[in-house]
Amino acid sequence: MLVGPTACGGDTSIPPPKASSDSSDARVAGATTTVDKLAEVLRSADRSAATSLGLAGSRDLLGAVAENVATLHIVDIGFRLVDDAAPAGTDDLEDYGPNAWRGTVDVEYRLRDWDVKPTQVETTFVFAPTDTGQAVVDIGGTEGRTPVWLTGPVTALSAGRTLVIDRSAGADRFLRLARKALVDVGRVLPDWHGKLVIEVPESEDGLERALGATAGQYANIAAVTASVDGSLVRSSPVHVFINPQVFAGLGRRGSQVVISHESTHVATGATFASMPTWLLEGFADYVALVHANIPVSTAASQILSRIRKDGPPDHLPTTAELDPSANGLGATYEEAWLATRFIGREYGEAKLVRFYYAVSDGTDVAHAFTTVLGTTEAAFVKQWRADLRDLAGGMAG
Repeated sequence: MLVGPTACGGDTSIPPPKASSDSSDARVAGATTTVDKLAEVLRSADRSAATSLGLAGSRDLLGAVAENVATLHIVDIGFRLVDDAAPAGTDDLEDYGPNAWRGTVDVEYRLRDWDVKPTQVETTFVFAPTDTGQAVVDIGGTEGRTPVWLTGPVTALSAGRTLVIDRSAGADRFLRLARKALVDVGRVLPDWHGKLVIEVPESEDGLERALGATAGQYANIAAVTASVDGSLVRSSPVHVFINPQVFAGLGRRGSQVVISHESTHVATGATFASMPTWLLEGFADYVALVHANIPVSTAASQILSRIRKDGPPDHLPTTAELDPSANGLGATYEEAWLATRFIGREYGEAKLVRFYYAVSDGTDVAHAFTTVLGTTEAAFVKQWRADLRDLAGGMAG
C-alpha cells in the first residue's frame, strides 16, 4: 500500500517498493516451472525429486505425496498454475517469509484402479522464492478443493471392490465397515457391482478442504457421498468422505449404518439424482437398516417420541424439513426412513426399488405412486400415518 505525505515538518514518507511487472512475471514463470516439474516427477512417483521442489518445512509433505501416488496408483497427473493473485496467509508469512504467496493450481489425476474418469479440481498451493525459482511450501487452503492424497501421508487398504484412503489411523475399521456395506447393498440391489472408495481426512477441517465446504458445514455430519470434483456430471468419480470427529462418536451399529447408507448413495447414483430428499435419504436408510436387526424402537426413537407428543405427520417430509440446518433433523430423517420402510413392508421391497428408480429417472412422485404402487400419495400418507400411530404405541392422534 502506498503511504501519502505526512504532516510532520513537511517531510514526505517514502512508499515501499512495489513489485514490478517483470518480477511478477518471473514469479509466475518460476511457479509454473515448479508445478510442471512436480507433476512430471509425481507421474513416476519419484520421492527424491519431489522433495527437491520444496523447502525444509515442506519436503516431508512432498515426499508423502509422491509415496501416495505410488501407493494409490494415481495416474493422469497434471498441474497447471491458473491464478497467482491470492495473498499468503499470516501463518504462511511467518513460516516462509514475507515473499510467500498463494497460487491456484488446476490439479488433474485419476485413481487408476478405481476411477473411470480423471478428477479435475482447483487447489491452493503456497510458494516461496528461492535462488533458482519458486518452491512449493504448502498445499491446501480454504479456497477450492484439496484432495486428501495431497495433504500428507495416507494409509491405503483395499479388498475386492473397496478402497479406503485414510489419514486418521482407522483404515482397518473402515475397510471392515465398507466390506459389510457392500453386503448390505447387495441384498437389496443385487445388480449393482460397482466399486466403493472411502476417503478419511485427518480432521473435519480436512473434510471441508476436500469438498470445498465452508467452515462448520459438516459439523454434525458423520459422512457424505459426493463427486470428488464437486460437479454433477454423471461420469465424475464419486467417493464417500468421512468426518472423523463426528464418526469417532458412533458405536459399532451406528457406524455400520452410516457406511451402508452412504454406500447406497454410491450404488444408486444419488449424487446426480433429482428427487425428494425424503426418498433419497429414506431409501438409503432402508438399505442400511432392513437387515441390521436394530429394533424400530431404537432406530426411530426420536420420531416415535415426537409422534407420541404431537401426533403423526400429515405429509411426507419436505426438503426444507430435511435441510441440515432444520430443527429436529434426526427425527425427520427417521420419519423419511419409516416412509420407505412402510413402502417396503406394504408393497414389497421390489416395488420400493422400482419406485425409487422411477423417481430417480425423472418420473414425478405422484405419478410413480400411481404407476408403481397403484395408489395415490394422499392414500399412502393416510396408511402411513396409521402405521406410525401403531409404531408409537397408539398414543397419539
